[in-house]
Parts: sequence; C-alpha cells; structure tokens
Amino acid sequence: MLAPASRDVVIVGSHLDTQPTGGRFDGIYGVLAGLLAVQALQDRAVAQPGRARRNLAVANWTNEEGARFQPSLTGSSVFAGTLTLEQAYALRDGDGISLGDALAAIDYRGSSPLDLQPIRYVELHVEQGDRLERAAADIAAVSSAWAARKISVVFEGEASHTGPMPMASRRDAMRAAARAIEALYDEVERENAGAHASAARISVFPNSPNVVAARVQVWFEVRHEDEAVVLAIGNRFLERIERESASLGVQISIAADERRGTALLDSAGVDVVCGVVRDLGLKALTLQTVAGHDALAIQKRIPASLIFVPSRDGLSHNPREFTDPEALDKGYAVLVETLWRMVTAES
Repeated sequence: MLAPASRDVVIVGSHLDTQPTGGRFDGIYGVLAGLLAVQALQDRAVAQPGRARRNLAVANWTNEEGARFQPSLTGSSVFAGTLTLEQAYALRDGDGISLGDALAAIDYRGSSPLDLQPIRYVELHVEQGDRLERAAADIAAVSSAWAARKISVVFEGEASHTGPMPMASRRDAMRAAARAIEALYDEVERENAGAHASAARISVFPNSPNVVAARVQVWFEVRHEDEAVVLAIGNRFLERIERESASLGVQISIAADERRGTALLDSAGVDVVCGVVRDLGLKALTLQTVAGHDALAIQKRIPASLIFVPSRDGLSHNPREFTDPEALDKGYAVLVETLWRMVTAES
C-alpha cells in the first residue's frame, strides 16, 4: 500500500497466457515489469513520505490471447463489465472444457473482490510490429486501436468416399472453405485500403484422407483503422461465400461474428507517457495499435494507457520474438516514472 488512507488504486499489468507458437515477451513483459515497478515505487514512497496519494496493484488478465477460449480479452472484459463472469466461465475450448472448470483445476478460480477503487490502468507491452524499429524510436504512447471483425464460419457438406463418389455429386465442405479463404483475400485486395486479414484456424470433420469433408469450420478476421472498411469487407465476404458455397451444395452458418470498433485510449495518459519519455531523454512516437490488448477492454471502465517498446523485425507469436534488453530497460524506466506521476498527481 503506497497510500494506506486512500482506496484509489492504479492498476498495472498485462497477461501471462500465450499462443501455441509462443511469444516470450508478449504480455509476460508487462506483468513482470509491473511487479518490479510496484516494488520500486513502494521504496520510493517510503523515502518520500506523503507523496503517494493512490495505491498500486498488479494484474494478470485471464485469457487475453484467446488461443484456447474465445473471445480473447476475457478477464479484462469481465473487469470492464462488457462480459459477465458467468459468460466467461461458460466459454468452452475445443475439447468442451469450460473456462471456469479449467481455472478451478489450477486453483485460479477466485471469489475475492477488489476492495479498492480502480481509477487508472497502465500496460507495458512489446509492439509486435516494426514501426518503432523503422523510426529508430524507443517508446510508443498508444493513442487508439484499429477496428477488427472476427468471423467463424461453419461449412456443412456431406461425407462420402474420396475415390468412387462422382465429382459432380460431391458436397465438399473443404472445397467451399478453400474458396472462402481465397475470397476473403480477394475482397481485401478489392477494397485496396490497406486492411489486414487472415484465415488462421481451421477444424475439419471427419478429418480423414479417404472421406470428403462433411463439416469444416474456419476462423476469419479483418482489421483496419476505419471501422466502415472492416464492415464493408466483412459483409461482401459473407454474401459472396454464401453464393459460392451454395453452388457446391454446401450450406454455411455463422458460428461467431465478433465486431470491435476503433477505440481511443486515454489522451491524458498519452500526454503523461510522452512527458516521461521526453524527460528521460528518449525518442517517442504516438501510434495506433493494430493488435488487441487488455488496455482496450479496460478503457471502457477506467482511463487506460498502453506503452510499447520495439519488437525486433516486428516479429511476434513466434519463437523468435525478441526485444533487446536495453529496450526492455527503457520501457521499464518509462513505466516506473509514469506510475509515480499517476499515484502522486493531485487529481
């Protein structure tokens, strides 16, 4: 407790979950840096009695990545009030295990409420892109986020033998899914607006080399800084794949259509971070984030700030993800000073 007489708390943190292909810094850096920063500021508060007006807490948000349970940003969305705790616990993975049961199995399904009043959130994260590196800058103060639309489509065909069944009689769900994947990229190119898109996960039944696929589910996404562009691409895509799948005798259904609009982060927090960077003699950029982060969910409840450090070659969600130790140290120094200014500010 930096300020025992106050119920106000500034939360710092990120997430510890990762992707199947890793990411040694993605999220983990922000949690570890937060723990170290709280200790450093506790020592500073002892050395400067009466300066701290607010307390500090470190958060590890559950299921930020959404690799096992969807949607992502689960814990921070529950905190923000945009997802209920019951809805979060009911989420199921590919094996049918619920998030609530998975948390209970590792003794992480708690029930204790936060007995302090959250007033601000700060997250330190690797950029996962190459803009800082290309600009030879040290720190990014993130001002806003791109819009995203994540669509999961189920293609329903009919199982049949891959050998004797005549080609014209097949209802091949895999073929329809393949056409849909190509259609998404085609629609992105048609828009010609710099949108990002992917079809990064696929589930096949019965998944046998001798059976025409009866059911295929594909997870698609589109991202752009303009929400209208994301909506337009997604709508055209869905209309197109319904027609093209029908021509193959395959039906489609939408298992999920998650839409995240563009989001603004706290402008006052951006100013604080930029001021800290300037005072430390470092070079800063103000950037939009293309990736989702817990700070974006939390901003819906309390002012949130997001700080980036460079990622070498812009690589992330990959075992070769790397940030130089010097860059990590600079980010930590900015985090410590940013938090100190926030816990000592008069308002």
